[in-house]
Amino acid sequence: MVTGKISATHAFLLGLILAIAGFITWSATQASTTLNNLVIVAPSAIIIGLLSIGIATKALLKPVSEPSPSSADKSSIWSDILLLTGFAAFCFALTNVGFDVATFVFVWVGVLMCGGKGKWQPPLYALVFTVFLVKGFGSLFPYPMTTLVL
Repeated sequence: MVTGKISATHAFLLGLILAIAGFITWSATQASTTLNNLVIVAPSAIIIGLLSIGIATKALLKPVSEPSPSSADKSSIWSDILLLTGFAAFCFALTNVGFDVATFVFVWVGVLMCGGKGKWQPPLYALVFTVFLVKGFGSLFPYPMTTLVL
């Protein structure tokens, strides 16, 4: 059985995410090792590491399918660029529109991009996720986040 490979763009993005998460974790532990400082950073770093290992393992153990034409590689690159552009727009909208509305729209579009079907399920999922995220971050951090609705 021949196993799969990770595309160069996905490997680069995965490496970049791991490097940034590692730097943030290192920076947080250098600043202070108190529980208050690491309550979000340490679990997030562990989750990012485990997810990265899972993604790489799944991609490497997946059987190789028939070779695809070069247009499929181009569509993969364009979907990666579209996703990164959406994330950049989300980051811009966090302070200009509000944390709640930006998160709601980003999650809704993300669910649709990942193949979410139905008329009411994607916006309902985005709404529930947004409420839990905004209320959860609001209770964890004393920093006031700009919100429009919540």
